[in-house]
Amino acid sequence: MKSEKFFKWVWNVNGLILLLGLIIGTAAIGYNFVAYLLKSDNHVQQQTLNLAEDEKQQEKWKLGYPHKVEGSDFYFIPLESEKLDIEVKADVTVYNNFSGGYKYRPTRSKNILFLNDKTNHAKWLFKTTDQLIIEFGALSHYKEFDTRPYKEQKVYAPKAVSYEVIKNDTNNDKLLDGKDKRTFALSKIDGSNYSEVISGYNRIVESNLNAEGNLFVVFINNDEVYSMLIDLDTFEVISKSMLPKVGE
Repeated sequence: MKSEKFFKWVWNVNGLILLLGLIIGTAAIGYNFVAYLLKSDNHVQQQTLNLAEDEKQQEKWKLGYPHKVEGSDFYFIPLESEKLDIEVKADVTVYNNFSGGYKYRPTRSKNILFLNDKTNHAKWLFKTTDQLIIEFGALSHYKEFDTRPYKEQKVYAPKAVSYEVIKNDTNNDKLLDGKDKRTFALSKIDGSNYSEVISGYNRIVESNLNAEGNLFVVFINNDEVYSMLIDLDTFEVISKSMLPKVGE
């Protein structure tokens, strides 16, 4: 009797071990299969586009998401690189005693292509890829006192495109990146008449169109905060003033 109980106990233990082994084996096979699928997706070779000079073959260029300029025949498409910074060349102008301590969102955009979908004419904003474009977008505003949901409101046709660009190594670290100061610029919606409006600032706090169609900008330069009005027809500064301190 005792021997029968013993063999029954051994049989049960062997069955339990076999069941556990089957479960572990199935889980391992499933894990490896999923890992293989993910690995296959992640190792798709990025196609390198021949859109910019790169003698040393150190860049992989691709086109970013096309943006349609509403009410026009133009698209603007960023030219993106795999790199998040640019090594400074010897002829780049350098400014001393600047530092940047603000939050920076990495970008790979180094130029922008303006493409007309009616004439098929294409034009690059810059002649080189020696700058980083931090922010860009068409400037438009919504009809005043429109109470409909945001997506249903009427949008006026944009008159210009705004840019935030890093083009100078202001902290002397031999790189153009988010630690350097920025340049705020404007152009027409076809990329023409590119004009730099603010140079060497730390951060844009607010940038929006007012009721008259002028651009209102609040920006920080070192420890000082400024507000500015810009005429979007001429890109000239209408007024600029430093914000008053509390109690003044």
